[in-house]
Amino acid sequence: MKSDTHTTVEFDQLVQKTIEDWKVPGVAIAIVHKDEIFAKGYGLASCSGDQVTADTLFNCASTSKSLTAAAVSLLVDDNEKYPEVSWSTPVSRLLREDFVLEDPYTTENVTVEDILSHRSVHAAVPDSPKSITRNLRNLPLSRPLRTEYQYCNMMYTVASYLVETLSGESFTDFLNNRIWKPLGMLNTYLDVCGVEKSNATDKMAKGCRWDEKTERYIEIPAFRQPEGQGAGCVFSSARDYVKWIHAMIKHAGPISEVAHKELVKPRIIADPCNDERKPFHSYWCYTVIGHDGNISGFGSLMRYMPEMEWGIVIFGNSNGANDAAEILCWHLIDTMLGTPSPERFNYNTFLRNQVKELKEEEGKNPYPERPTSVLALSLPIDSYAGRYRNIGYHDLLVEIIDGKLQADASDRGFGFVLSFEHVSGEFFIADLLGIFDDDKRRLRAEFKIDSSGIVRDLGIGIVEEMRDSLIWFTKIS
Repeated sequence: MKSDTHTTVEFDQLVQKTIEDWKVPGVAIAIVHKDEIFAKGYGLASCSGDQVTADTLFNCASTSKSLTAAAVSLLVDDNEKYPEVSWSTPVSRLLREDFVLEDPYTTENVTVEDILSHRSVHAAVPDSPKSITRNLRNLPLSRPLRTEYQYCNMMYTVASYLVETLSGESFTDFLNNRIWKPLGMLNTYLDVCGVEKSNATDKMAKGCRWDEKTERYIEIPAFRQPEGQGAGCVFSSARDYVKWIHAMIKHAGPISEVAHKELVKPRIIADPCNDERKPFHSYWCYTVIGHDGNISGFGSLMRYMPEMEWGIVIFGNSNGANDAAEILCWHLIDTMLGTPSPERFNYNTFLRNQVKELKEEEGKNPYPERPTSVLALSLPIDSYAGRYRNIGYHDLLVEIIDGKLQADASDRGFGFVLSFEHVSGEFFIADLLGIFDDDKRRLRAEFKIDSSGIVRDLGIGIVEEMRDSLIWFTKIS
């Protein structure tokens, strides 16, 4: 593909229209084809501020996971320093006292490749990499080991802690010395504190979300997320990050040829049903490898096609950036493959319908069998207020605000507020509202009263993969 394919006036217009339609203040795009790199910024780096450039820093979110996997591969390849580390080594042998799960069999059998393949457990507790690893023993398993794809940020945090423990280096120093500097990625940092330490905050884009009620952007403050290390938290520019894509396309250092193959080797089927509405994109089959990322105020996308020696990075500063990036990415792929316009899949329509379906899902009643004759609460409402504790999920302080039970959990890495709506008896709907990204979910909730007439427990359907089970918190005060 010619490099000027991406720099046409028509493509620039498509980018501007797409980010306006999907309410994204700005995006940065970098494309590599063979050894040629094109990078450009569009729109604003904040709700109203400086222009985005190819060197503007964005939160890479979950696209950071590829770097974590690469860091682990460096340990696997180094038989002189780390002869005990292989992809099939049980993690509990490497982090003996720290890596303990609820089930002894799973503890003994979860391997290094398991924690990087989203086929172990699903949970999230904001804290530090070490405390997250040690807290695994307090979290219930929602599926048996290796039976189902379950996206799990926390196991990537464990992987970063594994790198720190075995190498004796901070994860920041390991990435910087072993990956970023060798690739010339001098505008890439770990977490907000890394950006601050390097005096690069003036280059940071600010995360935003579009508020439909006021029809304006709301800026989301940048905050440190040590609990997200390994799963996300890398800040980089499009121009810098595409160097990593280029290395993956070329199977170049600093990781080995064997490691490159291991990083993309199929290990579990992510979506066995697939979505029949999504098409194959050409008459010929090409491999497309990539990952998306999404965190409050930011969206990211990385893709590459090894046979075509082509790759792309798109960063944006709002929650709509992922959908905008998907549209732009597949437009460029179709252009490269020469797909006739009438035969191109309409991703814009598809994604609009998907957003609509998600909003409809948000509003569904978790109690479809809700009775017409409602049973009153067994006790006065203030009897249900108090502090509830789950060792794995920490404390919830339930208070009475405006006559309703509410719990403020805004102190978490992904903070939220729960508002309880009485259904019948001791059953409630817990409406979850995300603090930063306006995430909404309606969850089942239930209180338990002991034989002495005292409220003892609160169960909430926090984990979607455990639809038939509640996470139980015990009242401590």
